[in-house]
Amino acid sequence: MKWMEKKYIITLIILAFVLANYAQTTVNEFQGRTSAEIVFKPIKKLSLNFSPELRFDEDFSIDNYHFQLQADYKFSKVFKAGVRYRFVVNPKDVKETEYASRYGLFLKFKKKFNDFTPYVRLSYTNDADEDIETERSNYIRYKAGMKYNIPKCKINPFIGLEAFQQLSGDGLYKMRYFAGAEYKLFKNNYIQAQYKFDYYRTSYTNKHIVSLTYKFKF
Repeated sequence: MKWMEKKYIITLIILAFVLANYAQTTVNEFQGRTSAEIVFKPIKKLSLNFSPELRFDEDFSIDNYHFQLQADYKFSKVFKAGVRYRFVVNPKDVKETEYASRYGLFLKFKKKFNDFTPYVRLSYTNDADEDIETERSNYIRYKAGMKYNIPKCKINPFIGLEAFQQLSGDGLYKMRYFAGAEYKLFKNNYIQAQYKFDYYRTSYTNKHIVSLTYKFKF
């Protein structure tokens, strides 16, 4: 056997060993989410958003409740800024229910190019979209995505990613990759299905999130 062939075989064996060891040490968590999103525009450039959400464990039992209020103002054709407040209820079986308040500020750029609509969002939050026990810091979140409007079709797919940078000095906390599609039921009514993959940089943990959202716009 030639030396190059032996080298390739040894490399493949080492790679397989590393991947197998990584698979054994990495914890994969699964979560389901269902929510409703109600959007109201009292004036032309101002949008108010109310969104209740249920989050479920792997066994489909309720993990926690989220109630979010958001206001954003479009101050140009491509830029808008906003604030949000989220109230979290974390029910417990053996101890008292936990409550938490989450808030955030964001600036978003979005512009349509033919059938494509890319966007970039920069936000500051005191949470990383985690459970109450693990949210102990402030974050800068960098989000970018792309939505595609399929001609003569009610389905609009989208993809994107988001980075969570911890401000306490620990650096990048996690990366989130997501993909999904939105379907227009009828006028001002939409349903959205989405898959999110959270890759944690500080631990051997991955989180898989499947969500379903119903949207209504006044």
